[in-house]
Amino acid sequence: MKRFVSTLFLLLLPLGLLAQEIPDFSANYLVKLNGLQAGELKRRLSTNEDGSRQFKSSTKAKGVFSFFKPDLVEETSTWKFLGSQVRPQHYLYERTGGKKDKYMSLNFDWQTNQLYIDDKKQPWQLNLEHGTLDKLVYQIALMSDLADEKTTFNYRIADGGKLKNYDIRIVGKEVITTPRGKIDTIKLIRYREGKNKRQTTLWCAPKLNYLPVQLEHTEKSGSVFTAVLRRLKGIPTENVFIPVKSKPSNYGQVIN
Repeated sequence: MKRFVSTLFLLLLPLGLLAQEIPDFSANYLVKLNGLQAGELKRRLSTNEDGSRQFKSSTKAKGVFSFFKPDLVEETSTWKFLGSQVRPQHYLYERTGGKKDKYMSLNFDWQTNQLYIDDKKQPWQLNLEHGTLDKLVYQIALMSDLADEKTTFNYRIADGGKLKNYDIRIVGKEVITTPRGKIDTIKLIRYREGKNKRQTTLWCAPKLNYLPVQLEHTEKSGSVFTAVLRRLKGIPTENVFIPVKSKPSNYGQVIN
């Protein structure tokens, strides 16, 4: 589940809206594994007193899955805008409560162009390339690029102790049914070269600031994780969802 959480994208800005205008929000998603309810994902964007922004993600297994995967996975990214460019300051990953805890802290020093990495075992550092982002804050850059009507998105990501390329592409439009009702979305995939069987697909709703309302991730093993939006605060939802006569029971209870 931890890989799935790392791939979840949260906001994308609507066309014509400046990235600096992203409102503070909180969102709750129902997480499933191979069609069975497995847990919940929470996302929150907030503004600090110094003007920096904080994007936080947490996931926790629920029900029967909590006996097998009791881990709590939390990611936090603190960042600022430098003009229109997203500049990460600090990224923290923590997995606790399971058989093996994990900790990873990334500090971005843009004056010396060094990335300082601490896993509580052997701290080290890397040279920072121009435009490098962390695994969470790249979602903010994606918002801004989509607002500029781009159709392909390529990012250099500090993922643990390595720098990786993320290639994301728009593939079409689709109407998605959620616990809140039906909604128009833009469908995107993360492209991976070669015979990599992992696949990540997300559906972002223009009427919700391009907030993803559904995401699907397939692992090499064939396991399929999905996340469906069921609760949202901070982004207006009035007259956004089209009611359906009977909501699919497998989405779980809707909480307003």
